[in-house]
Amino acid sequence: MNEYTPLARIKQIGVGLAFLLYPLFAGIAFAVHPNLLSLGISHDVNEKIAEFHGNSLLHFGHVLMLLGAPLLIVIAVHLMNLMEKKAGWWGFLGGLLAVFGALILAADKGALCLVPSAFDTLPEADFRSLAPGIAAMFQYRGWLWLLWLLPILPLGFILQTLGLVRSNLIPRWQSIPMLVGSLLMANPDIDLVGLVATIFLAIGFFPYAFQLFRSANSRSEK
Repeated sequence: MNEYTPLARIKQIGVGLAFLLYPLFAGIAFAVHPNLLSLGISHDVNEKIAEFHGNSLLHFGHVLMLLGAPLLIVIAVHLMNLMEKKAGWWGFLGGLLAVFGALILAADKGALCLVPSAFDTLPEADFRSLAPGIAAMFQYRGWLWLLWLLPILPLGFILQTLGLVRSNLIPRWQSIPMLVGSLLMANPDIDLVGLVATIFLAIGFFPYAFQLFRSANSRSEK
C-alpha cells in the first residue's frame, strides 16, 4: 500500500481549499454587482461604463473572480482524477473543457475587468476620451472574440457533474447541487442567476471540502 506522505496531505488540503474558496470568491463577485436583482441583459456600452466607473467594490469582486479561475482548474483536475476508473470519459472530456474554459474566464476578467479598473484611475476628461476604445473592448473586437468561448467552462463542469451523479462516486445530495449549479452557470451573463448558481455549487462543494480535510487529517494520524 502506498504511503500517505506529508506532500499528499498538503495536496489534499489544497484541493479542499479550492472547493471551499471558489464559491466564496464567486459569491462575493456576483453579490457586489449593481442592479443585482435585474434579470435584463444589456449590451449598451454606456450602461457597462456606468456600472464599473468609480465602483471600486465591483473591481475588487472581479479580482476575486479572476483568482477563482485557477481554483476551478484545481477542481476540474481533481474531479478528472476522481472519476478516472468509474466515469473516466465524463471526467476527462469535462475536465478538458473546464480547464480551457477557466483560462478563458481568466482572460475575460483580465481584459474586461482589470483593464477598465486601470482606466478608472484617469482624470475624468481622459477617461471620457477612451470611450471608443472601451466600446471596442466590450464589443469583443480583435482577438477578444475568443471570450465568446466562455460557455465552454460550464459545459465542462456539466459533463463532470453528470458523471458524478451517474457514478455515485460522491453522495447525490452533493453531486446533484453541483450539477444544478453547473447548469445555472451557463446563463447569458445574468448576475442574479450566477449568484444562485454559486449557492448551489457551495451546497455541494462545502461538505466535499470538509470531507477532504477530515480524510487528510485522519490519514496523517495513522
